Amino acid sequence: MPRDPMLTPEEARAIVLNHVQVLGPERVSLLEATGRVLAQDVLARRDNPPGDNSAMDGYAVRHADVAAARDDAPVALEVIEDIPAGKVPQKAVGPGQASRIMTGAAVPAGADTIAPVEDTRPAEQGVAILAIEECGAHIRRRGEDMRGGEPIIKAGTECGPGELAVLAAVQQSFVSVYRRPRVAILSTGDELVEIEETPAEGQIVNSNTCALAAFCRAHGAEPVMLPTVPDDEAAIRTTIEAALRADFAVSSGGVSVGEYDFVKQVLDDLGAETIFWRVAMKPGKPLVFCTVGGVPYFGLPGNPVSSMMSFLQFVRPAIRKAAGYPQAAWFLPEAHARVESPCDNDGDRRQYLRATLRYQDGQFWVRPARRQGSHIISSMLNANSFVVLEPRQCAEIGDPVLVQVVGEFALSGEIAAKNSDL
Repeated sequence: MPRDPMLTPEEARAIVLNHVQVLGPERVSLLEATGRVLAQDVLARRDNPPGDNSAMDGYAVRHADVAAARDDAPVALEVIEDIPAGKVPQKAVGPGQASRIMTGAAVPAGADTIAPVEDTRPAEQGVAILAIEECGAHIRRRGEDMRGGEPIIKAGTECGPGELAVLAAVQQSFVSVYRRPRVAILSTGDELVEIEETPAEGQIVNSNTCALAAFCRAHGAEPVMLPTVPDDEAAIRTTIEAALRADFAVSSGGVSVGEYDFVKQVLDDLGAETIFWRVAMKPGKPLVFCTVGGVPYFGLPGNPVSSMMSFLQFVRPAIRKAAGYPQAAWFLPEAHARVESPCDNDGDRRQYLRATLRYQDGQFWVRPARRQGSHIISSMLNANSFVVLEPRQCAEIGDPVLVQVVGEFALSGEIAAKNSDL
């Protein structure tokens, strides 16, 4: 294969996304919609609240009757009815009258204000109003939250707990969401054994398949984990053919230039259109991207960290696009932080350093992991970010750097103190 110029990560990502289409919709139950993206607008079936109701326990009154009420000149009213939540009021409030009302209960005809119970005291045959706010106080108006027939959640919205609460409120027990892509995952190499097997001398446990499956699930796809494949051309072909039944196929290993790297050869034999095979980044330089019968295929490097990094930079955006997420959600969030230890990139490729990001006193701080080898799986422990260094870039303690955020980060100092009070 000719040594074409390496693509930048941005160029490679744009090419990948250009070959990915949004998958079609499917209808799922409400709880199954968690983390999914709506495929069509959701309309409110009716007004919410369906009628005026009380925001307080207290008394439904006519403001004109009690406008002058105060502690030393209370206004006595006759209580004509008790209205608990869920009960339809039976009596209209007339001059000099009030109805005892609970939070959420429908406001009776004639009343235009709620007097909270703490601004009242019992009186003979009724209640004494000691103070009153403006007319209309403590009444939740019909349709204040949503109006029947109006769209309340737009297509393209990811369904979190808040969205599910709204969907339940409008009685959407089933919703139309974009289908999650099925991602077939395979790892190749004679040196690999499955998790439950005992490695022989020279062998290692296959951690890539599990890690990539976890990434798939975390970022909106359904992983299909295939058995580890030895460095045998026929076995690799059989497994790749099975992988191509999914929406995407992802393999790790077998994409460099070694004598036993058969993946590229098998893909060529299957009629793959190889679009690129190297990216100017570290870790993760060897990366095959092709389509086979219209199915996007990602051949990731075998080193564990290289494999995970390539997934996050290229497969994740493809998953997010296919699953219907808005474009801003395709890419890893970025921020600027100050480094807590010196770091540099003396190479000619962009480098991504595993790091720990925290926030203190209005500033992001990031500490790169001490060991950055692409085989050092433990460097991913507590790695919630990547420091992005361009070729020949050096950063001393306190210098600002670009970081990609891949997990939750610690709050400390003033922000942590504020959050502890929530």
